Amino acid sequence: MTFDRLTFIDTSPERKTEVQNFIEDWYANKDVITTKTSGSTGEAKIISLEKSKMIISTKKTLSFLGLKKGDTALLCLPINTIAGKMMIVRAIIGELNLVIGSIDSNPLQRLNQSVDFVAMVPLQFQNSIDKNLSKLISIKSIIVGGGPISSKLEKQTISSNVKAFQTYGMTETISHIALREIGNKKDLLYHALDGVSFSEKNEQLIIHYSEIGLEGLQTTDLVKLSNSTSFEWLGRADFIINTGGIKLNPEEIESVLSEYITLPFMIAGIQDDKLGEKVILLIEGNETVVLDEIALQEKLNKFAIPKSIYYLPAFSRTESGKINRIETLKLLQTN
Repeated sequence: MTFDRLTFIDTSPERKTEVQNFIEDWYANKDVITTKTSGSTGEAKIISLEKSKMIISTKKTLSFLGLKKGDTALLCLPINTIAGKMMIVRAIIGELNLVIGSIDSNPLQRLNQSVDFVAMVPLQFQNSIDKNLSKLISIKSIIVGGGPISSKLEKQTISSNVKAFQTYGMTETISHIALREIGNKKDLLYHALDGVSFSEKNEQLIIHYSEIGLEGLQTTDLVKLSNSTSFEWLGRADFIINTGGIKLNPEEIESVLSEYITLPFMIAGIQDDKLGEKVILLIEGNETVVLDEIALQEKLNKFAIPKSIYYLPAFSRTESGKINRIETLKLLQTN
């Protein structure tokens, strides 16, 4: 068997080979697919995914988004990651047409045909709103994953009348298991796909997904549960900064700062003799950033306002474009 409902925008030999190799791997007489994790919270690892579980996940996504046979999907993610592989699986299982785009920060730039479905990382979604809004609006099913959405991007999504969903998932869940409508002020919650439920311990999310063999998977994601199938995501417990006895979530600080900073940036904590840890701001590039501390005092705890600003020529990123916090902080420490 084979899958030939393909159109290539990116016609590079490497991209074609990657796609064809995965399709052959999918139809091969074996039960697992080998891939690697994103590496955003640690070293990327090679893992094996069971095809039967990938199919279960795929069918839930197709159902949630209302995708049907003959619809067209755009692949603009790396194929050697779970996210990229799952886009091809969705096309195969859902009998979708699949357009193979390039892996860059502006994936709609070369798109000259209509598509019904796309999965993006936040940077791609941001650039699509900024530079190709008319193309983005025409896509009926948009999912965004791989990192938090800034408050600036939330506001742009609302003002641009774009309907898109932010995804929640991890390696163990194969793909996303919950989605949140971006920019929906009336509903800030992630809602579980059918068959998935949640509990929590010490405000950290626990996942129950018996169909793929997960029962009581403890995460490091800080959440506020609404009920057994929906939650508000607050950040990651393993990124928490403890400064002066106050625990701060860098993602929440970044959401506020995104209204003032247009360059790529991240918040981190470094050792401090007085505070234990102090909050710092890392900027990608050498363009000077000046923060309005008076304005920030109205929105942030005084301990959350960055005590120092550092500049790096380039951040460490995963293959999907997400900032690798651990490796980027190491870059600062070695400079």
